[in-house]
Amino acid sequence: MSDQNSVSISPGNLPKEKETSLLLVIAASATGTLIEWYDLFVAIILASTLSAKLFPGNSGFLDTLGVVGSSYLIRPIGSLLFGRLGDKKGRKRTFLQSLLLMGGATLLIGCLPTFKQVGWFAPVLLLLLRLCQGLAVSGEYAGATIYVAEHAPANKRGFYTGFIQATVPFGLMICLITVFATHSLLSAEQFDSFGWRLPFLFSSVLVVLSYLLRRRLKESPLFSKIQTEGKVAQAPIQQAFKAKGNLRLMMLAVFGGNAAQSTIMHCTQFVSLYFLQRTVMLQDSTALLILATANFFGGLFFQPFGALSDRVGRKKVILTGLVASVIIIPVAFYLFVYLGNPARLLTVHPISLAVTCLFTALVFCMSLCSAMVYGPMGAFMLELFPTPIRYTSMGFSYNVGNGVFGGSTAFITEFLKKTLVVGFAFAPFIGLLYPLSLIVIAIFINAVYVPETYKRSLTE
Repeated sequence: MSDQNSVSISPGNLPKEKETSLLLVIAASATGTLIEWYDLFVAIILASTLSAKLFPGNSGFLDTLGVVGSSYLIRPIGSLLFGRLGDKKGRKRTFLQSLLLMGGATLLIGCLPTFKQVGWFAPVLLLLLRLCQGLAVSGEYAGATIYVAEHAPANKRGFYTGFIQATVPFGLMICLITVFATHSLLSAEQFDSFGWRLPFLFSSVLVVLSYLLRRRLKESPLFSKIQTEGKVAQAPIQQAFKAKGNLRLMMLAVFGGNAAQSTIMHCTQFVSLYFLQRTVMLQDSTALLILATANFFGGLFFQPFGALSDRVGRKKVILTGLVASVIIIPVAFYLFVYLGNPARLLTVHPISLAVTCLFTALVFCMSLCSAMVYGPMGAFMLELFPTPIRYTSMGFSYNVGNGVFGGSTAFITEFLKKTLVVGFAFAPFIGLLYPLSLIVIAIFINAVYVPETYKRSLTE
């Protein structure tokens, strides 16, 4: 079927069976992806607690963050493993496996013995389980996004894949709410004793429900078509890197938006959280509440910006978000310090309700920029690559940009703050040089070299 024929299809005139099937596809795909983001984020949110429980007393927060962040560095390897499976064996089978791997690893983190109990085995086991989580999420996102897009009408790809994009902020929000509720319902002694394990264990319930929902899905129609025609890639990894122009497309995807999208999201989420906790010196509950509220309202815009890109193009929406973020991020972090801790106190202190609301608005503005860039990103990425090697190509590009470059944002910002010697006034903000550099590079590459994709046919 040509792209011209499929453009006339809309949810309103889909056959009832097709509409119901598409709703199930979106629900099952988005739910599973949301849970995987929850699983990936919970260790990052509880990094300070893991540092105290699973590491020796002289280990710094940066050491813990390095182990916790290892899940991002393994993701390109995972993308090739799962990409090969997805391009050879099918989309559904692959993201079922990734869901179970992620759920199992998260459950085991919640059962880890402490450093006092087993010594160095504790951080080593955490490292191994975080690597398993990184492998799992590297196969999940690309599989779910491609699966939805290969079911969707051509002129609604941004609309439908936008639901997958929205799973990131909502996965974080559920994670923040779970941690906040656990803190609130338990005493400090109970949380320190066993409560920190509960957010990890809670994930297993969500994973089982999602797995049962996903088992009802059928294979993607586009993959089934090339399977019937005998056009399935026999060596998708080799083809992805050797196909004419495909490596260039993968690098454009990485540096023309994907790495920047990830670094904006990390600034909105974890860099902001650590900054409010460790530089502004807010109470953990206040910082978590600010992040959860802002990401809830910001998360509502991810899907609409994906839908907007169906009408005006992916590049216009993405570039607008990139330019806005390079202005808003430094302004937000400056105001965090100027209004939240102008005296540079080294002890935890409260802030007024007005300042709390302002900080929530600043994080929301960053989240809005993230929504502009990430909302259309799934559709943009998958439209760059042909069906036989789409899973491998998109998965590798996404996980290099989102995992290695963008995923290192929290660690590198903390590392720069610890190692670079600058003036007192600039010291809290030196870490922002890394994310702002990635964003500026993306603005240039996206504007000059990245092609527009929203009118492309997925069958070409």
